[in-house]
This record gives sequence, structure tokens and C-alpha cells, in this order.
Amino acid sequence: MATRLFVGNLSYSVTEQELREAFRAEKVELRSIRIAMDRDTGRPRGFAFVETETDEGARLAIEKLGGRLVAGRAIIIEEAQARPVAGGPRPGGSRPAPGPGVPPRSAGPSGPRPGVSPPLAPGGSPRGFGPPRSGPGGYEGRGQERGGKSDGRRERPEKKRSTRPKPEERERGNWHWSGILDDD
Repeated sequence: MATRLFVGNLSYSVTEQELREAFRAEKVELRSIRIAMDRDTGRPRGFAFVETETDEGARLAIEKLGGRLVAGRAIIIEEAQARPVAGGPRPGGSRPAPGPGVPPRSAGPSGPRPGVSPPLAPGGSPRGFGPPRSGPGGYEGRGQERGGKSDGRRERPEKKRSTRPKPEERERGNWHWSGILDDD
């Protein structure tokens, strides 16, 4: 029975012939070699899959060829893992396509899907729309108890002023060091 092996850390310039010769040097017969190529550029990706004629040959290749230099790089050889089943969870959080009879999700330029109302905020209006809410959690009434502006905005805290002289003050010579160091 044939065993499929992963060969990693390959030089980008390695060829199938060089790989085949490296395995033949250890008396391992190969059934096939597949060097992974980049779809966009067509260049090798730095790894390959090889299929050995026997399980014994696979074990021998892992023991003897692991760490050997091929085209100037120490290669890694391990038993290949099964390919993930299509439709299963993928890295990146992508969603599976909707099944037959299910309309695609759309909230783009054409607006929300027909028949679906947007979620309502506690004030009764859709989130982010409408006038400012009043009552708990609303904007009206904030700041008025402190004697501030009544338009619902908070006052900005006063910006910390540096004790260092400005460049133009240094040039004019009208500054004096007070002995206090800034923590900027």
C-alpha cells in the first residue's frame, strides 16, 4: 500500500528530478511527486507531496531523509494529513453558501431585505436613526446638571500644557527653566 508524504522547506528552485534522486539515494521507490505551485504566479510554494510504493519506504524516508540538505535547504518529511472535507469550517470565519430556495443575504446598496424590519433601539426608533432619545440612556438632560451646554455634548477636558519652551520662544530667548521636568 502506498503512503503519501509531505516534504516541506524545499528550495523554490528544486525540481521533481532532484527530489526523485534524493529519495533514490536512500533506496526509496516513489510512485508520484507533486510540487505545489502558486496559482497566481506559477512559481513553486516550497513544499511537495510524494507517494511511496510501500509503507516501509515511507517510514525509511521519514527516518533517513528528514533534515537532509536538498538544494541547500534542510527538508522536512512527515506523513501527509488528509485534506479537510469541503463545506466544513474554514479559517477566516467564512459562511457557507445558502441552500436551495434560500434568498441571498443583502443589505447593500439596494437596502435591507424585503419583509425584514431593522432592529429597534430602546427609544423605539431603528438604531442610529431619528432624533436624540430622552430618558435613561438618552442624550437629553446630560450636562445640564453641571451647568454645561444643553446640546447633549460633553465638555472636552482641558489639554495638558507642556512646560517645555516652544522653538520660537527658545530663539527669542524669552524663557526660563523652572526646574520642573515634564513626564511626556
